[in-house]
Amino acid sequence: MELPQQLKANRERLGLTQEDVAQRIFVSRQTMSSWETGKTYPDVQSLLLLSNLFGVSIDSLVKGDVVTMKETIVKDAVQMERLSIGMIGFLLAGVACLVGWDLIWDEPVGGVSWLSWGVVVGMVLFVLCAALAMVCACRVEKLKKNHNLVTYREISAFMDGEDAETIANLNPDAFSRTHPWAANVVKVLAGAAVALALGFIVGSIVSNLH
Repeated sequence: MELPQQLKANRERLGLTQEDVAQRIFVSRQTMSSWETGKTYPDVQSLLLLSNLFGVSIDSLVKGDVVTMKETIVKDAVQMERLSIGMIGFLLAGVACLVGWDLIWDEPVGGVSWLSWGVVVGMVLFVLCAALAMVCACRVEKLKKNHNLVTYREISAFMDGEDAETIANLNPDAFSRTHPWAANVVKVLAGAAVALALGFIVGSIVSNLH
């Protein structure tokens, strides 16, 4: 990525510190530092402010980075798709184990009529499959975070002629970036709701089979 070097060179050309630039584009000094070290990447709005401050075009700032971004998007999109399929597959496999083992092995556990060995084995396998599905989901989030996929898509679209404000408004992940804690709470609640709904459905299926 060439942007970190471009940011530092333009800042030093104007005799500005990271704090000076950060104040003028309304970000923290830590954010500016992470951009110059290549740890994170500025969004389109920040790039517009930086280009105005430095008196250069966005194209001159990102230069060959856009090509690299597009390659990263394509590569990681394929991996994210595979992980998503794996997540769904593990959940379906878990439901199949929970229902299937109850049908195969219906011997009661310790004389308890409503609890069979099949249910016990099925529940263990279901939890294992659910854990693997969660691993897939976490890897998808890690990919997005580590490779700045949200930001890359924004910049790529902007360089292709999309309006910056439109990109920001239509970006479904903008809230996740600007309000990370709130977004995580929403994701946890949504996951819990899905798990409860899935548990209810599985429980109903198992009850009807008896």
